[in-house]
Amino acid sequence: MKKNGFTLIELLAVIIILAIISLITVPVIMNIIERANKSAFKDSAYGVIKAGELHYADKLLDPAGMTNDITFTFPNTNLDIKGSKPKSGDMKVTKDGKIELAISNGKYCARKNINDNDVTIDDNIDDCSLTKEPNPIITTNNSCLTDGICENGTKLNVKVNEKENYDFYVIKDDGNELTLIMNKNLGETVAWISQTDYEESSGTNYGEYGNNEKGPLTVLEELKIRTKDWTNIKAYDYTLNDDSGKNKYQSIKIENVRARMLTYTEAIKLNCIYEENNSCPEYLYENSGDLKDTNSSLRGYWLSSAHFDSSQYGLGINLFGRVSYNNVNRDFAYGIRAVIKIPKTI
Repeated sequence: MKKNGFTLIELLAVIIILAIISLITVPVIMNIIERANKSAFKDSAYGVIKAGELHYADKLLDPAGMTNDITFTFPNTNLDIKGSKPKSGDMKVTKDGKIELAISNGKYCARKNINDNDVTIDDNIDDCSLTKEPNPIITTNNSCLTDGICENGTKLNVKVNEKENYDFYVIKDDGNELTLIMNKNLGETVAWISQTDYEESSGTNYGEYGNNEKGPLTVLEELKIRTKDWTNIKAYDYTLNDDSGKNKYQSIKIENVRARMLTYTEAIKLNCIYEENNSCPEYLYENSGDLKDTNSSLRGYWLSSAHFDSSQYGLGINLFGRVSYNNVNRDFAYGIRAVIKIPKTI
C-alpha cells in the first residue's frame, strides 16, 4: 500500500514558518504582559498615595494638626494600604498635604515628585529613592543626614535664625527628624519654679525651699523667652508630664515654643545614672564648668522632671555628669539647656 507523508523540505518549511510567527508574536505578548504588570504596579502606587492622603486627613482632625513632614519607609509601616505593600522605598507626606513617592516591588520603581500629578514607572530599582537634601539650617556637612542614622552624640551646627548659629548634639534620630540638645546652657541660671510663679499658678504651700507640685514653670517661661527669636525652628504646642515616676505635678499645656527641656526618661535612656558621677555621656554635661567657676550659669541644668519623693526638689544634670537634684527655688543652682526637634532633610 502506498503511504503519503511530509517530505523533509516541507517539515523544515513549517518549522521556519512557526519560528517566524514566534519571533513576531512572543515579543508582542511579552510587551502586553510587561505593560499589564507596570499598569498593575502603578495602580498599587496610587493605592499607597491614597493611604498617605488619608493619613494627612486624619491628622487634620487632630487639634495639633500636622506640624512636620513625615516619611513612611516600606515595607515597615502600619499605613492602611489597599493591595500589596511595596517591598522597599519611601513616601513623604508634607505638612501641606503634598506627596512625594519612590517605591519598588522588586521589579519596577514607581516615582512621583512633590509637584507631579502622575506616577511614572521605570526599571531602575537600584536607585529607587526620594531625593534628599540636608535641612539647610544645619550647617554641618555630615553624611548621616541623608544616608543613614546620626548616632547619639553627633555634633551638628544649627542656624537657629538669620544671625545666630549654635552647636547641638544628637540625642535621637528617628530617620526623619532629629532631637538635639544644645552644647551649653542658654543664659543665666534660674529657679525651677520661683515663689512668684508658684503663687500666680494658685499654689499655696511654697515653703522655705519651694514646692514642685506646679512643675518647672519658671524654667519653661524663661526657655520660651530665650528662644523666641529662633525663627528657623518651627514653633509648636505640646503637653508636659512629670516622668519621674511619681507624677509630682499635673500636666502642663505648653504653647508656641521652639525648644523644651530634657526629661528624666531621656537622660536615663542616654545612660545617665541617678547620683552616679560621670555616668552621663560627656556631651550632656559639656561646658558645665566647675565649683570654682565664677560664672553661675555653668553649674549644670534643670530637667523637666520633679524629684521622685520630695516636694522640694527638681532634677537636673549637674557639672559632675550625673542626674542629681536641688531645691526648686535655688536660682543659682542650675541653668537652662535647650532641646529642639528639626527635620533631617528637605
